[in-house]
Amino acid sequence: MLEDRIEAKWIDAFADVFGLCKVRENEAVAILSESQSRPLNLELAELALARLGARPFHVRVPSPRQTAPVPVRSTGASWALQGQGPAIEALAASGLVVDLTVEGMLHAKELPAILARGARLLMISDEHPDALERLVPQPALEAKVQTAIGLAKAAALMRVTSPAGSALSVAMAGARVAGVWGWCDRPGGVAHWPGGLVVAFPKAGSVDGILVLDQGDINLTFKRYLETPVTLRIERDYVIAVEGQGTDAELMRRYFAAWNDPEVYATSHVG
Repeated sequence: MLEDRIEAKWIDAFADVFGLCKVRENEAVAILSESQSRPLNLELAELALARLGARPFHVRVPSPRQTAPVPVRSTGASWALQGQGPAIEALAASGLVVDLTVEGMLHAKELPAILARGARLLMISDEHPDALERLVPQPALEAKVQTAIGLAKAAALMRVTSPAGSALSVAMAGARVAGVWGWCDRPGGVAHWPGGLVVAFPKAGSVDGILVLDQGDINLTFKRYLETPVTLRIERDYVIAVEGQGTDAELMRRYFAAWNDPEVYATSHVG
């Protein structure tokens, strides 16, 4: 187990990413966290911002009571702020918000209010800095992501195939496409570290076929490498069957069923 202590190389990593975000000397930077945020990352963020000459301050709120029927991880839809006006005002008044909440603010209901006056937000995944260090974005990544965004916007059809048996079709006409490369340097911008992906939100009824999650693939919700294949059969955006033997398939079936909501089976975005 890695020790939770300050390492110079981790301050360097945070400073590199904040530099890509064009943090300015004397810029007011809010570090947003909750009581269950990773303390080491809060310290590293503050030290890195101080190194760059910024004026960091902390907005810390209690982690809210859990209401989900099963564990939820890395959704980007944090409930930590709970609509607290003074906290939102402080964040909106800053130049950069360093988001260190557990789930992240990417899809949080308070995000538009935070960005309304030009603040930009960098969501940092709630991971150990050892992982973040290995995934520091590189300047060349932006051009690659922009190229991929252009290809996705121009595409009429996305096909996903694999030796494991995936045969998925996604109609791309009219899809909303976005991408992130790991930093935000423009007013009102949002990014997350790690970065480097392109996602598309297709129109309703656009996703059909078979998606096979193979042995060795990662289920990010469960933070688990699959030991046995899981086959998802999808019709008009909805998973109609979760097939497979063993723990992985059973975990997924039970996870879906726990919500008691048919919308849980709908596809969200593809990338």
